[in-house]
Amino acid sequence: MHHTESRTLFTYWNSLRAGRPAPDRAEIEPREIASVLGDTFILERDPTGQIFYRLAGSRICQTFARDMKGADFLAGLGADDRRQVARTLSDAHAAQAGLLISMSGATAEGRTVALEAVVLPLVHRARLGARMIGCLSVAEQPYWMGRDQIVALSLGSARLLWPSWQPAPAIVPAIAPTTVVLDNRPALRLIQGGNAA
Repeated sequence: MHHTESRTLFTYWNSLRAGRPAPDRAEIEPREIASVLGDTFILERDPTGQIFYRLAGSRICQTFARDMKGADFLAGLGADDRRQVARTLSDAHAAQAGLLISMSGATAEGRTVALEAVVLPLVHRARLGARMIGCLSVAEQPYWMGRDQIVALSLGSARLLWPSWQPAPAIVPAIAPTTVVLDNRPALRLIQGGNAA
């Protein structure tokens, strides 16, 4: 994650998660993320699998130069990029992880801007991933942002964001190996050797 907004939202989401796969939608407190609220969105997945903006912050609407509420989250991406983001988002939900997307937006006039999006699953009505929280940010706002509408998006990369940055604990065997010989029962023995050819 390159942008402060992405790191801020991820840290907040991870603290709410508290070891669970994802926090509940009702636990999100906008005052806690006031500094990135303008860059924050809530996505909803409908029964057909389409993902659309349920809420979009003011800076997101300014970035696209239009109101994004109700808009398709994947609109503007080419067919291959749409499939890749949708597949990676499904992988993220199955792995109980977030998704980091880097892409570029282009205007009809050919101006471009680099964008970073973080998408994190939420539990809504006992369903993981029915709602998602995320943020969309730019490193530097060009002078034309808010005036010229972004009409096309191209994917740079999409990768999973794991909820914990700590290494996984070592696996401890449930049964310790033993050398106890059981009385007069047949047992397997290891015979040193190999394939004699």
